[in-house]
Amino acid sequence: MLDNKKYRRWRHTGIATLTALLTASVLLVGGTNTVDAAVKVQAKAAQSTSLAAQYAKIQADYAAKVVVLVNKERANAGLKPLNVHDRLTKLAKDKAIDLYTKNYFDHTSPTYGSPFEMMDAYNITYRYAGENIAKGQRSPEEVVKAWMNSPGHRQNILNSHYTLIGVGYYNSEWVQEFIGK
Repeated sequence: MLDNKKYRRWRHTGIATLTALLTASVLLVGGTNTVDAAVKVQAKAAQSTSLAAQYAKIQADYAAKVVVLVNKERANAGLKPLNVHDRLTKLAKDKAIDLYTKNYFDHTSPTYGSPFEMMDAYNITYRYAGENIAKGQRSPEEVVKAWMNSPGHRQNILNSHYTLIGVGYYNSEWVQEFIGK
């Protein structure tokens, strides 16, 4: 299994190698007239990788900001902050992607089943568990405000049994997963 650093290094090296091979083959087959085409291919590959990295950073920043805002709401209610749980965060992001790619809006996923079945599949143990989902909000502030204005969502955010949180964001799909042990 590759760790994240090794994967990024491998991915970067693999893209660079592939780009060099494409350039060499274009030059061999097409001569100097195709150099511009090869350069354009290289630029497009670099731009695509850069955009993906930028979007991944936005997703992570939005998720982290939601945690900060949730913990601020909990502090205002006299509750302890929630700690970020890595596997719960991965689950939340996967659920957000599933919501978007399968074009549904429901706690029960056609791919994973209920939030609790999904937690079981991700080997996440819990004594208490809950999920908040939202769609269409443009910022972490907007989504937390919407959740706090909804009694059921607010109840999850302010549940004293919950100690851990995972947040996922993908293309205006928002997911919060909560557990208490």
